Amino acid sequence: MIYLLMFLAIGIVAVSGYIGQVLGIVSGISSFIGMITLAILIYYFTWWLTGGAEMVTGFFLFLSPACGLMIQLMVGYDRR
Repeated sequence: MIYLLMFLAIGIVAVSGYIGQVLGIVSGISSFIGMITLAILIYYFTWWLTGGAEMVTGFFLFLSPACGLMIQLMVGYDRR
């Protein structure tokens, strides 16, 4: 599980860095906070849903950077 969490942390930082470069530093910071919040919510929801199956919960955590990237880019293209 620790490898999944490290890979998730690297993914969140990479996506936030990309958003920060494309849309500005404020967007990068807000996307980082949003993805961390989303990851926490996904973790607790899937942990409750699966009855504590850590591997399933870990795989669902990777929805956080994907959702964060899609949401921020859709908002960013609207601002341009």
